[in-house]
Amino acid sequence: MPQEQAAQYGRLIVQGSDGRMKPLSTLSYEIVRKLTGKTSAVVAGQRLSPEQFLLALQLSPEVLSREPLIQVSPSKQALIAHELHRRELPPQLSFDELLDGNGVYRLKNAVEEANQLKPSERSEFQKELLKVDERFNILYAIFTKSFLRIFPNKKAENHRWYSTKEFTEFDGEEADFVKDIHNFYLEGLLKGNRTHSYAEAEQALGYIDTFQREAGASVYPSKAAIKAELFYTKVRLSNYLFGLNMLLGSILLVFAIAALFFKRRLITTVLIIGERLSWGLLLVFTCDLLLRWYIAKHPPWSDGFEMLLFVSWGVLLFGLLFARKSTFTLPLGLLFSGILLLVSFLDWLNPEITTLKPVLHSYWLKIHVAVIVSSYAPLALSCTVALLSLLLLIFKPSAPTERWWRSMREMIVVEEMSITIGLFLLVMGTFLGGVWANESWGRYWAWDPKETWALISILVYATVAHLRLVPFFRNAYLYHTAVLWAFSVIVMTSYGVNYYLVGLHSYATGDPVPIPSWVYATVAFLVIVSVFAYFKYRGLPQEAQKRLF
Repeated sequence: MPQEQAAQYGRLIVQGSDGRMKPLSTLSYEIVRKLTGKTSAVVAGQRLSPEQFLLALQLSPEVLSREPLIQVSPSKQALIAHELHRRELPPQLSFDELLDGNGVYRLKNAVEEANQLKPSERSEFQKELLKVDERFNILYAIFTKSFLRIFPNKKAENHRWYSTKEFTEFDGEEADFVKDIHNFYLEGLLKGNRTHSYAEAEQALGYIDTFQREAGASVYPSKAAIKAELFYTKVRLSNYLFGLNMLLGSILLVFAIAALFFKRRLITTVLIIGERLSWGLLLVFTCDLLLRWYIAKHPPWSDGFEMLLFVSWGVLLFGLLFARKSTFTLPLGLLFSGILLLVSFLDWLNPEITTLKPVLHSYWLKIHVAVIVSSYAPLALSCTVALLSLLLLIFKPSAPTERWWRSMREMIVVEEMSITIGLFLLVMGTFLGGVWANESWGRYWAWDPKETWALISILVYATVAHLRLVPFFRNAYLYHTAVLWAFSVIVMTSYGVNYYLVGLHSYATGDPVPIPSWVYATVAFLVIVSVFAYFKYRGLPQEAQKRLF
C-alpha cells in the first residue's frame, strides 16, 4: 500500500490489551518489534513501514503466512529445529512452518510444558520457545481479525473496545457496521491499487473514524495527544540517543586521557565543544521524557524501563553539572548514560507506554519515586568514576605528570560530591516513601523487601561517605573500591527486589527471572579490575599513595 494510505490508517485509535488508547501506528510499531526485533519489516524483498506491514498482514494473510516473519534467536535455532523435526532453521520462520499438514500447531505440547514451569526453572530453549509462541499468536490474532480493538461500544463496561470478530457484542445496525466496515475498507484499498483511486477506502476509513469519535468519546484521545504520540513513535529519539551519547562520550574520554599527557589547544577546544553538544543532547533527552510523560499521562518513572530512562537522563545531567570538577566526569556521564539506554532496550524490559497500576495512581508517584530514582543518578556516576580511577591506577604511567596526579584527586572529589547528593536524596526519598505507605497501607514501615533494601542502601552509602574521615581508612584504593561495589546495593534495591523477592513493590510474584549472562561477565570484569588495582596500589611507595587522595 502507498505510505500515504498506510499513514492515514495509522491515525485510527486502537485499545491496547492494558486498556490504553493509542494510534494504530503505535501498535504497528510494537507488532513489528515483537516479530522481527526491528522497526520495519522486509516482505518479499521490500521494506515496509510498520503501518504498511500491518495492512499487508490483513490484505494478504495467505501470502504473508508463508513469509519468514517470526524471529528466532540464532543461538537457539538448533533447538527449535529439533522440536520441528528439521535439520536447521533460517533466522526467521513463517507462520505456516509452525503448522502441520492438518493445521495443528507444531509447538503446542512444548509450549504447554514450558508454561507449567516457573520462570526460574525454564531452560534457555523453553524461554526462546515462549517468545516464538508469542510471535505466532500475534500473527494468528491478526489473521483471524481478533487483534485490533478499534470499535467502541457505549454499553460496554470499563469503556472496552472490540475487534471486528466480536461484532456480536453490538446491537442491530451497529453490529452490521462493525462486522463489515473494516472489510469494506480493505477491499477499497485493493481496488485503489488497481484503479489508483482510494476514494472508497478513504470513505470507509472516515466512517470508522467518526464511529470511534462518537461512540468512544469518553476515552478518545485529544487531537494534540494523538499528534504527540505519532511524533514520538515516528522519531524514537531514545533509540538514537544511546548511540550519540556513547559516541560523544568515547571521543571526549580519549581527549580527556590525552589531556593528562599533552597540553594542546586542540584538546581544550574539543572538550569545550563536546560540553556544549552534551547540553544539546540533554535538552533533546529532556524533551523526549516530557513528551513520554504527556502521552502516558503519568511521570516517566513508573516501571523498570522508564526508571532506566530517568536514571540515564540523571547521569547525563550530573555529568554536566560536575564537568568543571574533573575532565573525566562528562565523558563518563555520557558513556554510562548511553549504556543504560542500550540496556533499557534489551529483551527483558518492555519499552511500550503502559497504563499505571492502581496503587500508583497517587501524587506521591511524582514526589517519592522521583526523589528515590534521582538519587540513583549521582550514585551511578560515582560508581563509573571509581571504575575509571581504578583502571587509571592499574595503567599508571611510570612517570606521571602533575596533571595525572591532580586528575586522580579530582575524581575523588567528584565521587564525594556525588555520594553526598545521592545519599541525601536516598534518605529523603525513603522518608517520603514512609509517608506514602502510611496513606496507602496504614503504616510507615513494615520491613517489606523494598523498604529493607532501601535502609541497607542508606547504611552502606553512609559508611562509604564517612570512610575518608577515618584516618585508618583514608586510602584511595579502598575508597574507589568501596564506591564501585556499593552501587550493587542500588541494583539490588531497584531491580533485585522487584524481580526476585515477594513484596508490595514487586513486579513479579516471587518467581525470579533468569539473570542475563552479561551480568556475570560484568561482575567478573569488576572483580578482576579490583584485584589488579589492589596489587598495583600496594606496589606504590607510601608517598605516591598519599598523593592519590
